[in-house]
Amino acid sequence: MSSTPSARVQQVPGRSTKERALDDLVMSTNSSSIVSKRSVERIYYPDEPHFFRFFVKKFQRRAPLINRGYYIRMHVIDVAVRRFLQRPSGKTKVVVNLGCGSDVLPWQCMTRYPDWCRNTKFVDIDFPDLIEKKCRIVQETLELSSSLTGLKTNVGNHIVLQSDQYVQIGCDLRQISSIEQALSSVVDIAHCEFMFVAEVSITYMETQGADSVIKWASTLGQAEFCLLEQIIPDGQDHPFAKTMLSHFEKLKTPLKSVFTYPDIHDQQARFATRGWQQVHVDTLWQIWSSDSWLSADERKRLDAIEPFDEWEEFALFACHYCVVIAKAYQENDRVAFNSSRVPGKLGIPSSCPEVHFKEYSGTRGQRRFGSAMKLRNHIGEELLANTFGLGTNSRPRSFDLYIKESSLQSIKTHHTGPSSRMCHTITDLGGYGNLLVGGRTSPSSALRDCWLLNKDSNKWQRTDELPLPLYRHGITRLGRSNLALLVGGKSDSSTIFDGCLLYQPGTGWMECDILGPGYVPVFSGLLVSLEEATHSTENDDVQFHGVLAGGITQDGTIASKILRWVLTLPENGKPTVSFTTLSNSEHSHPRIRDSDSNNHPDGLINRFGASGSVSPEGYLSVIGGIVANDIVTRDLDILIIEISNSQYKIISTCRIEVTPRPLLIGVSTELTDDGQLIVVGGGATCFSMGTFWNPGCYTLEYDLKASVHALPAPSRKCRKWQFSKIVELTEETKRQQVSTSSCGKQAAVKVDIPRLQISTPSAFSAVLKAGKPVIIEASELGGCTQNWSSEYIVGQLGFDREVVVHEASSSKMDFNSKNFTYVTKKFGDMMQEIANGHKLYLRALSEERPSDQPANIKVDFPQLADDFKLPDALSFVTENEFSSVLRITGPVNMWLHYDVMANVYCQIVGSKRFILFPPSDVTRLSFAPGSSSSSIDVFSELESSSLAETHPHEAVLKPGDILLLPPLWMHTATPLSNLGVAVNVFFRNLENGYSTGRDVYGNRDLAAYEKGRQDVARIANSFNKLPPDMRDFYVKRLADELAQKTID
Repeated sequence: MSSTPSARVQQVPGRSTKERALDDLVMSTNSSSIVSKRSVERIYYPDEPHFFRFFVKKFQRRAPLINRGYYIRMHVIDVAVRRFLQRPSGKTKVVVNLGCGSDVLPWQCMTRYPDWCRNTKFVDIDFPDLIEKKCRIVQETLELSSSLTGLKTNVGNHIVLQSDQYVQIGCDLRQISSIEQALSSVVDIAHCEFMFVAEVSITYMETQGADSVIKWASTLGQAEFCLLEQIIPDGQDHPFAKTMLSHFEKLKTPLKSVFTYPDIHDQQARFATRGWQQVHVDTLWQIWSSDSWLSADERKRLDAIEPFDEWEEFALFACHYCVVIAKAYQENDRVAFNSSRVPGKLGIPSSCPEVHFKEYSGTRGQRRFGSAMKLRNHIGEELLANTFGLGTNSRPRSFDLYIKESSLQSIKTHHTGPSSRMCHTITDLGGYGNLLVGGRTSPSSALRDCWLLNKDSNKWQRTDELPLPLYRHGITRLGRSNLALLVGGKSDSSTIFDGCLLYQPGTGWMECDILGPGYVPVFSGLLVSLEEATHSTENDDVQFHGVLAGGITQDGTIASKILRWVLTLPENGKPTVSFTTLSNSEHSHPRIRDSDSNNHPDGLINRFGASGSVSPEGYLSVIGGIVANDIVTRDLDILIIEISNSQYKIISTCRIEVTPRPLLIGVSTELTDDGQLIVVGGGATCFSMGTFWNPGCYTLEYDLKASVHALPAPSRKCRKWQFSKIVELTEETKRQQVSTSSCGKQAAVKVDIPRLQISTPSAFSAVLKAGKPVIIEASELGGCTQNWSSEYIVGQLGFDREVVVHEASSSKMDFNSKNFTYVTKKFGDMMQEIANGHKLYLRALSEERPSDQPANIKVDFPQLADDFKLPDALSFVTENEFSSVLRITGPVNMWLHYDVMANVYCQIVGSKRFILFPPSDVTRLSFAPGSSSSSIDVFSELESSSLAETHPHEAVLKPGDILLLPPLWMHTATPLSNLGVAVNVFFRNLENGYSTGRDVYGNRDLAAYEKGRQDVARIANSFNKLPPDMRDFYVKRLADELAQKTID
């Protein structure tokens, strides 16, 4: 049998039903892709005719990361095709788009390059069903068909549409001989030059079939090929690769070629062995910084289009896509392409430190782009806090507390402090405290406020503000002083701060003069101080020395030089900072640096978003981040560098060899006092394929002496670090006013909630209108108060009925710190465990659709529903019912919270104590903006002066009692019996105003408040760039005006 590709394809049997279904799924990937390309077309090319709009019914603006990723994809294809079109030739040029989908490349080229397209024919090839749909749209759309002459359809031989400029072929790419016959019928192959384009298309084919297409294309004379598809350059266990592969597996469109051709070297060999004489392969990340593909001005232009700060995630995406430019002929004029790091060429010693992993529970610990700091408890034990950052749904105003497994005591923390933010810094200034500086909300909303955390009291206090808002700045403590140096950063989405600032307690921020030409402004560079203070050799001025590495410059590329800086503090006058280039002791010759830049150590150290620390021995550690032109492979996770005078040397690398593998992007790191490197948080949005979160806390036994001298690490007792709790923060001014004004005051005076007997709907209506809580007693709730023993409930529902319950580690549940886990238990086991004193709590959810439907006892527990009945006097509740929730309580307290909907709490079994606060107390109870839960332990603080200015109301419920909870009354509860059973009925008492979004629990804030918070954020942003005193003046005026409006 013939071994030619065409012959092999002709022998392939017909596609099975399952195979055809998989083909349909591959075609469906086109739908998502063109929506993203339409977003790019409209935002990035506003002055061009838009063609994707005819294939996308409704415009959807994609996230900036998606937009930039698709922009670079589209730009690469455009440049490759443009180079092909503009090269002089006497032959007809044919651009063949393999697996074209709904791509509009022909119309874009004919619009952008009309002169070069005069002797060109564009050919789209894809599955027949997809091509027929595309043909109909072209015929029905004048803007598409008017540029085509000699147009005809259903020509035969797989030709669905034919014109002088453009052809559509509906054919499976596996049928190479049919495709060649179709091509032969529309062009004279012998007198044509071909450019084949395959943008994320043939990777869905079986690898053998895709390789056959590549080989066949090389046989068509003077041909070129542009392939853009996924790779896995650091293995399939790299978190981005793992997320990407899983995404396509879930879509049932698995990537096929990545396992045979995982990196650019394999892709180069793939084409070189299949008839292509000249092959260049780059990743999209290499192309991003290559002036031959994208000029500096073009990169700068993008920042003006939309705010963007997803650099690490963009680099990860771009490193996992390659572009192959292959030619089936030799060409003298070669385009300059980036090189890639050659494995094994670096020759740097490597070590694998002992690593301990402690998994997070649920979403706890999941935050990225926060900042870590050390804390100590009263007995001197070290703790770590990972502050603020980006959480799973928002920027939380909180920090995660980490402790060692062997810790004896936690730490007392306070619930006031900075607002939520990310990309900020925290610098340890020794005994002076931890200095928090800047950060951002959105990329265009930088912050200028600064805070100090007192290490004795663990309280936050505002300190001198920055002269301008900044995020992603570099900052370092100077030696063991209480001074800090800040360099670079961004003041908004497109402006890099070009100065240096010195922080001095009591004085605030001082601008430094920059000396010498070596410094180029960057953001997110690594800034470290290397030595203690010294005297200048010329006079008695005090000097500090350090290093600045990496960061991104104004043109969107990673800085190429490592700089040594010297800060001079004169007795009189402004501080000065001078920068000089730091060279590598083994690669210092300029010719070596320029000729092999990717394998030069500078390229490994200059990173964006890396963290770093200096050991007591003076070694610099560089951890994670991204590098220019390549991916940070696992063997280069951590670099250990020795710096002396004007030179440096990478003396070792550290590989974090552990499963599950961490992603060192957005992580927070700390070097503990006893030599452990702790890595917490971190993760990344993996383009459109999902989000990866590091699954736990990593403890590295970081013995630098062993790493440097290639010695075995000394055996140590395992001392894992682990997540402890979440500490929520709230607005500092309100809480400080309360604590100040309550000094010397007695505890708050409790008011007993009145007990009433209500027998008519009108009586209940009057109570509801009054808006105060009451206990309705002597009511008939049905047979439940007599029947619902533990044994009865289990017998009715079945011992093996599974429910999701809160399992708490403490009797005081805290929603904010999530000191409980959600576990699935059999109903019988749960009731037995509660009887044995286990800290369990059931808040029943919808049985069928727990994530989007409220609970309903009649549907979820029909075996019990007939036993429960609200009194006729509460007919308003029944008629306006939102949900009815079964609650079963062990020895645990319910945290302080409020419900937006009114509700009645019907105590069936056992007794319970409630403390309620009126809505007017909300600013005194540490509710963070947008949160309906507080971490205050009311039952512990009620007898102290901390709640002196609140107005607690107390209720003790016994079986048969009904507690009316009006909307927004904050409440907490503690059981007074071993077992508590209740039914909680939520009802709507407003005609309108509720949020239109999903609300399973009945506590989503009203729509007016949710909109108001957005308005507040917008108003606050408009004042960001004003001086502090002016901002404070006008914000107070607006706050007063708003308060007056509510009174009026």
